[in-house]
Amino acid sequence: MPHVPKPSQPAQPPTPPQHTAGESAQTVTPGADSRASDASRGQAVPLEALPSEALPDDAPQLDSTHDSTHDSMAAFDQESVDTASLPDIEHEFSMQELFDAELRQAIRSVPLKGDEEKLPRVEIQGAEGQHAALMRIDHPVKLRVRGSLGDYAFAYNAQTVIKVFGNVGHGVAEGMCSGSVRIRGHAGHGAGTAMTGGTLGIYGSAGDRAGGAMRGGGLFVRGNVGDDVGLGALAGTIVIGGDAGKNLGNPLSNVAVFIRGKAASLTPGVTEAPLRKKQEVQLGLLLISAGIRGDATDFRRIVPIAKLAAENAARGEVVPNWR
Repeated sequence: MPHVPKPSQPAQPPTPPQHTAGESAQTVTPGADSRASDASRGQAVPLEALPSEALPDDAPQLDSTHDSTHDSMAAFDQESVDTASLPDIEHEFSMQELFDAELRQAIRSVPLKGDEEKLPRVEIQGAEGQHAALMRIDHPVKLRVRGSLGDYAFAYNAQTVIKVFGNVGHGVAEGMCSGSVRIRGHAGHGAGTAMTGGTLGIYGSAGDRAGGAMRGGGLFVRGNVGDDVGLGALAGTIVIGGDAGKNLGNPLSNVAVFIRGKAASLTPGVTEAPLRKKQEVQLGLLLISAGIRGDATDFRRIVPIAKLAAENAARGEVVPNWR
């Protein structure tokens, strides 16, 4: 697969406060007569054309002045400096030069080192809002994407460790099985839908139905989220560093939901409860996995009322309140 020479000025990550995909541009698909004009491979979406309701109205901007005491992106930003000239970038491909199938095959063809602790590093340039990008990659490499992507980025991926220096659209990491995806930007609706494993970290805000139908894995959103977070989720962990919209939680699920801010409303049948030691450990591990500095004691958990009652009953039997 062809390697693309590194540009002298790598793309910088855009940080708009209320949009979820990249800047205006077009790419093409296999079968097109031209690789520069047809939109069948995935069309970059103009920012003004994106639904503003994909994010809460008060979605915070990503800026370097944000208080880093608890939930900073310092660890992420330390690696977000221009690394194009560093020797650890072993492979580099461009989304403007390769069709999506070619790009995925090129990533899968990257040779492994035989050391599970030292994954090959791959740099992806030319991300400009393409939809359905980099899906179904099952290869243990470290992948950096420069720019924003459209809907369903990284869906059904496994093993790959991914960082995106930009925004993503709807359905990011849908059905992800393992590995990790970290977004240095905002995400649209349905982030982490139907995840079964792995870690999805969003360092901006996310839209509605984040973590919907989750079956496992961990979802961390540093900023605010929209409505119906955790809708239909059965297992896994959801962490919200900011505020949530309406109908947070699911009374019929076993998903662990933690929130530091406020929720507009809880789903009927769930309640807030303080963290116990077990939940503090669980949350602390997820924060570490997501590369976040955070104090688990700042969060509260959203738990089904029936589950909380069962926990209290069991705790009374195991740890009786002796006087």
